[in-house]
Amino acid sequence: MLVPQLIAVGIAAALLLRICPRSFRWIILLVANLGFYAMRSLSGLPFLLITICSTYAGGQMIRRFRETADQAKAGGDREERRRIKKQTERRCRGVVFAVLLINFGILAVLKYLDEILGLVGSEPLGLLHPLGISFYTFQSAGYLLDVAGGKCKAERNILRLALFLSYFPQLIQGPISRSAQLLPQLAEPETVSFEGMLKAFLRILWGLAKKLILADRAMPFVNAVFDGGQYGGKITVLAVLLYSLQQYCDFSGGIDMVLGLSELMGVRLSENFRQPYFAVTLADFWRRWHISLGNWMRDYVFYPFALSKPMTALSKKLKKWNVRLSRALPAALGNILVFFLVGLWHGATANYILWGLYNGIILALSTLIFRQEGRPTSPFTHLLCVLRTFVIVNIGWFFDRADSARTAFGMIAGIFTTWGNPVHAGLLSELGLSPADGGVLICGTLLLFVVSLLLERGVQVREKLVAFSFPIRWLMFLLLIFSVLIFGIWGSGFNEASFLYYKF
Repeated sequence: MLVPQLIAVGIAAALLLRICPRSFRWIILLVANLGFYAMRSLSGLPFLLITICSTYAGGQMIRRFRETADQAKAGGDREERRRIKKQTERRCRGVVFAVLLINFGILAVLKYLDEILGLVGSEPLGLLHPLGISFYTFQSAGYLLDVAGGKCKAERNILRLALFLSYFPQLIQGPISRSAQLLPQLAEPETVSFEGMLKAFLRILWGLAKKLILADRAMPFVNAVFDGGQYGGKITVLAVLLYSLQQYCDFSGGIDMVLGLSELMGVRLSENFRQPYFAVTLADFWRRWHISLGNWMRDYVFYPFALSKPMTALSKKLKKWNVRLSRALPAALGNILVFFLVGLWHGATANYILWGLYNGIILALSTLIFRQEGRPTSPFTHLLCVLRTFVIVNIGWFFDRADSARTAFGMIAGIFTTWGNPVHAGLLSELGLSPADGGVLICGTLLLFVVSLLLERGVQVREKLVAFSFPIRWLMFLLLIFSVLIFGIWGSGFNEASFLYYKF
């Protein structure tokens, strides 16, 4: 019963925050964090505590190294100051490496060891997958790298750092937050106005509707086709289209719940989606999908790699032959590396690796071939670019959803070889898509498209709805609530395993 527990803990915390002095509110949030985590994953709590303690110790060591170096440099000459600076940076890098090795080592063992054992034919150990381990590991790494890079100061209070790393709404699916954006808010959450509470509840309901009405309704058909063999080209195309809908509504719906719940507690998390299926290029798509992970990869993998000494040396050599290539090649290789890692983050199997490389290579070729990412010059060209990007993304989804690379290639090939296979309502119903479910999916998708189009055009939909008169406003709230109650697929939606990104 993940969703009810998440919402119940969030609402209880929000009520306590309203009667608590602002300077003590962070303690309420910390208790809510640890309580929720213990309730959902008590056996995983030691791994969270290891990450908190190691990250705190690493941050304090870096702070002390820097303070000691500043004192030593005060009385030295230029050469001495340079020597102290190099020594300090070397020590800081050593600390960062050790802490990252601990935390990513734990993540790698728990996430991949069973998969690797299965691939080599050995019996899996059934290792624990602690709640939110990927997200709090990435967040802790970002914090430590920012401290080492001088972008933020090390948090001296270990309990405040624990609050930042274990903030319970974002443990399930993110977003991955930065310390500069989240730590100050958690220290003193703002008081939420009545209008703010309405907007927060509206976002939670919208997230529930996307998850329970659309994602979970599409799921049986998607599972039946992807897990059940070859059903013909038309069925395969419909399945991957519904998987696009399921994946987006599942992930973005969960994020809507998280962001709305956090708003209710006076903390604003960063947006994680921005109408990705309106993207005009693949690069544009990945700037709109799982934004926080993309930003993390950009800042801590892409830029360090593209600006590294080997890449700088390569760029200088190429500059004598081709200036544009000298600039584009490091970025192209960086894109391949980033998406290889993103694929590996999804799983250690060949289909995920190929999915990552598919995206990375297309982005690399785009970087090498096109001088710059231009915007479409006409509405018709814009529509064609959106459709082209949608097709490219959906081809990649075959590798993301299929249980193996062979299955993915077989399904793609089957679109062309079995396109003529007949499709009838009885077959769709057997695969889990009844006429009634199809009607709900069509109506819900049209509503989702209209809302997304308004957001894409800069319309603040929630603000507009909350601004309506009292009767109309509450009528819309009741309509949304009863739509979720009547049309929602109940049962699986409350199991954390039903969130697609929970397993990552």
